[in-house]
Amino acid sequence: MFSQINIGSFGSFRDLTWRKDLKNGDNTVQSFKRLNILYGRNYSGKTTLSRIFRALETGRIPPNYLDSTFTVFGDKGDVTQADLIGHCYDVRVYNRDFVSENLSFLVNQANGEIKTFAIVGEKNKEIEDAIAAIQTKLGSVESKVGLLYELAEKMKEWDRTKGIHKTAFDALESKLRSHANDKIKQNRTYGPAVYNIDSIKKDIDSVKKPSFTPLTTEEQATKVNLLKQEALPDIADTVSINLNFSSIQAMAEELLSKSIKPTQAIQELLNEAALQAWVKQGITLHKDKRDTCAFCRQNLPHDTWIILDSHFSKESSNLESSIDSCLTLVNTEIQAITGFLTLTGDKFYVEERVAFEANKKSLSEYLKIYKEDLEALKAALDSRKNSLFQIVPMPAPKHDSAVIQSCAEDINDLIIKSNSRTSSLEKDKDCAREALRLTDVASFIVDIAYETELTRITGLDTDADTAGTAHANAKAEIVKLEADVTNLQSQQKDERKGAKRVNSLLNHFFGHDGIMLEAKDNAEKTAVKFEITRDGKSAYNLSEGECSLIAFCYFIAKLEEPDSKGKELIIYIDDPISSLDGNHIFFMFSLIESLIAKPIAEQNQSVKYKQLFISTHNLDFLKYLKRLSGRGKADGNVQQFLVTKGQGTSTIQPMPDYLKKYITEFNYLFHQIFRCSKAENIDHYPDAFFSFGNNLRKFLEAYLFYKYPSNEDGIKRLSKFLGDDQLAIALTNRLDNELSHLEEAFDRSVKPIEHPEIITLANFLLNKLFEVDKDQYNSLLKSIGEPERT
Repeated sequence: MFSQINIGSFGSFRDLTWRKDLKNGDNTVQSFKRLNILYGRNYSGKTTLSRIFRALETGRIPPNYLDSTFTVFGDKGDVTQADLIGHCYDVRVYNRDFVSENLSFLVNQANGEIKTFAIVGEKNKEIEDAIAAIQTKLGSVESKVGLLYELAEKMKEWDRTKGIHKTAFDALESKLRSHANDKIKQNRTYGPAVYNIDSIKKDIDSVKKPSFTPLTTEEQATKVNLLKQEALPDIADTVSINLNFSSIQAMAEELLSKSIKPTQAIQELLNEAALQAWVKQGITLHKDKRDTCAFCRQNLPHDTWIILDSHFSKESSNLESSIDSCLTLVNTEIQAITGFLTLTGDKFYVEERVAFEANKKSLSEYLKIYKEDLEALKAALDSRKNSLFQIVPMPAPKHDSAVIQSCAEDINDLIIKSNSRTSSLEKDKDCAREALRLTDVASFIVDIAYETELTRITGLDTDADTAGTAHANAKAEIVKLEADVTNLQSQQKDERKGAKRVNSLLNHFFGHDGIMLEAKDNAEKTAVKFEITRDGKSAYNLSEGECSLIAFCYFIAKLEEPDSKGKELIIYIDDPISSLDGNHIFFMFSLIESLIAKPIAEQNQSVKYKQLFISTHNLDFLKYLKRLSGRGKADGNVQQFLVTKGQGTSTIQPMPDYLKKYITEFNYLFHQIFRCSKAENIDHYPDAFFSFGNNLRKFLEAYLFYKYPSNEDGIKRLSKFLGDDQLAIALTNRLDNELSHLEEAFDRSVKPIEHPEIITLANFLLNKLFEVDKDQYNSLLKSIGEPERT
């Protein structure tokens, strides 16, 4: 059975957490029981809730609900929207979607149809005898006769032979695994870092080849000595020298030889480079102190900055910037020299180490000269930067780039030679390790009699395969016989019986013998279709009540299909009494009571369903549902809920006591008016405020009629009840009519509800009720779970 449901998002339901939202007054959680009754007004969310259960039946989310999330909790495991297929619950749902899918003719008479279904027809003696003969042949495990018992015995024999084979196989595997992990892998001389049972099996295949010969004792000692030789790791680095002197030299030569002149030269600065540099630095320092000398605190002559700007022109500034860029390149190249060669001699074998050290020394000398050329170039650029208006000669380079590259290539050749020695040594060692390991494996398989044990295991495997084949053949025979039974049973199914069952329900429970569901052959007489007829003719333009009766009788009859009959069904019936009058509502209840709810055996109270859900918007039908059988002692098997909708969101609540105990609309209307007497309920129960006019009118009509049953109109009764308070009479009459009848005041429907007026009138009415009859008023309060008023 299902116990609870959480709904993250599904239609009008949002963020429903059962353990938080479904608590009784004593703070206990109210879960689903065997019989569950749900009441809610139209559009409160009842059908939406039923669609979750129908999704469990069909295995798919309804259209336009694709981003839904929910979890249904039950004793056979929880089900979410992600695993609708494969759960262990047999659910059958009657709701609008069931009607649209199975009886689309009732919704669309032009293109709709009524799907056929079959129930088991009258017994056929020949078919029954054939089924009985097969079932006798099949027998059972419990009776220890028949093919099913033989299959169980063959299964035992198969399990026994598989067990013996597995024991022998696992024992040999254990020996191999132990030697691989504990002996070979742990051997520091020839054990590889990664070696397991698959590795030793490969080695066994290798030693079984005719070409393999194990090592002698002397050969093993020779191989061990070879493994003791140390090998150097490969040198992964190479020497790569890219000299950028040529490009830097070309750039520097252009800057050193470039001739520029100031717009109006200051001869003293031209004659003294240090003075010129000092003045240029001072210009930067006086950027924010243009009128006063920062050194002597004296005012500067008014034309000082004009004279200096004429001397230090834009052309000189651009030249200085270019020199700085070139100096950056020179400094970068100087810094790169230290990274040209980082290798050390200990990386090489002795044969290459001497040559490497010699080449390294020569390369260092050549790079030293290269660095001196860069330093000279740097000094020339600094000189020109300090004397921007004087050309500086380009220093002549002394290094030889070709010699430097030749040294680098010689070192790279030495790296290749050294690495080749390593690869050769490791290859020899790998061969030695493999030979030692295979000799170990060859000795091991002799010690454990590997070949003999392998032959025995192969024989045990053959025995298990033989037993498995016998089991498979026996099972195939049983499957065929069971298929024969299914085929014979299908021959007993009769779609016409399905239609007759629907007609029987219509006639017996509702007295409808004019409207019938007929099973008619198609034109080729190869199939049967269902058609609704009235007095022998095809029926169209059915009333909503007739559609409801046919659809529900169809659902009840369909529960007798072979796919449903005999199973532990969870049945959900959503609002089955739409558009039915009082008599039909009672007959609908009788149908549910007789065919679903009534216990099969009164003495043990066993019922025909595993769990039953029924929802309704009709208080009369709700009253009848209280009488359903199978409720158990002290209603321990029944649970009642209220489905409501507020602020666009539906929710489920424990049913209030006044609905549980009294089942009258009078109590409900009183509760709605009572809610409207408190301002804090505006946000919590907006539907009560919007429905206030209707609720007030219906409550006053019922209350005043029973209080003043004479043949008087409503205004006179209201006047008697309210006395001489004409203002209260006028306000009550206005809110009563304006909020419950919009045809003469349509603009009222597009204006906000006047909450203060409603709250005032609700309190006035409640006070008047208390004043007139305290006992009745307190009884009404008690029925809705509110404390008495003194």
